[in-house]
Amino acid sequence: MPIELSGRPIFLASPGNLAHERDICRKTVSAFNEDRANATGVHFLVRGWEQFPAGVGRPQAKINPYIDDCDFMILMLGDHWGTPPGLDGTYSSGTEEEFHRCLELLKSSDACMRDLLVLFKTIDADRLRDPGPQLCKVMDFRDRLEQSKSLLFDTFDSDDSLSGVITRNLVEWAVQPLGIRVPQTITLPAQLTPAELSASTPIHELSDSTPQLLETAKKHAAAGHLMQAEAAFSHAIKDGDPEALTEFAQFMRRTGRLEKALELNNQLLDDPTLLARDDAEAVGYRTNSLANMGVIHRKRGELTRSRDLLHEAVETARTSAEPINQKLCYALDNYGLTLLKIAEPDAAIQSFEEAHTLRQEFGSPQELAQSAINLGRSQMNLGDYAAAEARFVEAIDFLENDHDDHLMANGLSGLAESGLRQGASAGTRGHIEQALEINERIQNSDGASIAHALFARLLLHEGSPDKAEKHALVSQEKSEKSNNAAGLGTATWLLAEVALAKGETSRARALLREATVNARKAQSLLLDRDIEQTSAKIAAAET
Repeated sequence: MPIELSGRPIFLASPGNLAHERDICRKTVSAFNEDRANATGVHFLVRGWEQFPAGVGRPQAKINPYIDDCDFMILMLGDHWGTPPGLDGTYSSGTEEEFHRCLELLKSSDACMRDLLVLFKTIDADRLRDPGPQLCKVMDFRDRLEQSKSLLFDTFDSDDSLSGVITRNLVEWAVQPLGIRVPQTITLPAQLTPAELSASTPIHELSDSTPQLLETAKKHAAAGHLMQAEAAFSHAIKDGDPEALTEFAQFMRRTGRLEKALELNNQLLDDPTLLARDDAEAVGYRTNSLANMGVIHRKRGELTRSRDLLHEAVETARTSAEPINQKLCYALDNYGLTLLKIAEPDAAIQSFEEAHTLRQEFGSPQELAQSAINLGRSQMNLGDYAAAEARFVEAIDFLENDHDDHLMANGLSGLAESGLRQGASAGTRGHIEQALEINERIQNSDGASIAHALFARLLLHEGSPDKAEKHALVSQEKSEKSNNAAGLGTATWLLAEVALAKGETSRARALLREATVNARKAQSLLLDRDIEQTSAKIAAAET
């Protein structure tokens, strides 16, 4: 039987030094077409400057008309900005000209262009410490995108992460209707001139003090100036300071560069001086790195590796010459969370209860709240939502007089979810709104994604699929940014529920397939149950 496919061209823009990454992009699009074109009814076509023959005239002038016919653009940058496309000096590289042409198309009501994905390759710390003029231009461009807040971008640090972010966008683009498009105007702060770039003071010249550089990096990160934070971190770790390595690894983890985060943690663990020490400080650094690596592998769905690293973190903490109960409890908490995902609830509860017992002896109300939240999560996985709700209430009570934003948001989200899973919505909206406000204020992307997902679930429960869809899309976007498989799977499952509520069963089934892929990666028992129930509803709707 014939299958009708909608062909959607993508223009691939980048300097010439990213040949390998361009090949990964093409292979990713080809794999998407092979695996999903029939199901989605969409076939993507990749165009790029290397396809066009040489001839008389300005080369970029020959390329630009092909951009005009494309529906999407993917623009990639590494450590090279490129060379000017002509002698008039309007643009400093062909990639820059392609970018601005795309912006003009996006704000036109008559053009084909619908979306732009900008990707930055993560740069090694030693290159950031001595960037040179080409990389300085890339860094300035990324910094301007961050300041504008009008165009989202993403980063990648491996072939897998590049392929992953492209695939996620292809999924989104494939379900976009090709009806009337809304023009988009994107404005960036002014670009630094070559003289300004040369005159700007390098970060490493501001201070030679590692603590001051580290403080600068953390301030930039808190302000959302991620490019400047990354540059400052690269100088702070120059001499292998364990505190700087730990902070930089956590920054990379939070911003979705999981491969680089693993590299930084391994760099700390390879320090022979640190390995030979058994004092609390040294063992604490090692425990923290092992635990963070375990968390990263859990986020990537590599649960056996996560379990082994977290078990090692727990045992490492026990070797300290002096008790490091806080580090031990952090390792026990995450060990329990991974055990939950590999369907070992009894062992997980044992790990949580050990941490809880330790905290009864030394723990602050905040630490006792953490244990209550973890025990609540374990009850959620067991399907005992009432017991889970009681634990989350306990956690919030602990925090009443000893407030911690991160924990309070987690407790409120858990309380809202346990209530929704029991079919109750009274008071839930207030819990979600408070959790969302806290997570946005502290810039916790994963927490905000969870809160938006809970809003979508609540609105579906109240019969408002259009409003639910908006929250589900925000949740999806935030989970993509942090490379969170569980969050992405949950958001996509919610979009399937929205499509089903609108009577779009074919779209619902396609979205549910995407949710299933991420659920398998995340090993989420709760999400598996949700997907199974939705699948049954779709089957009933199609009969």
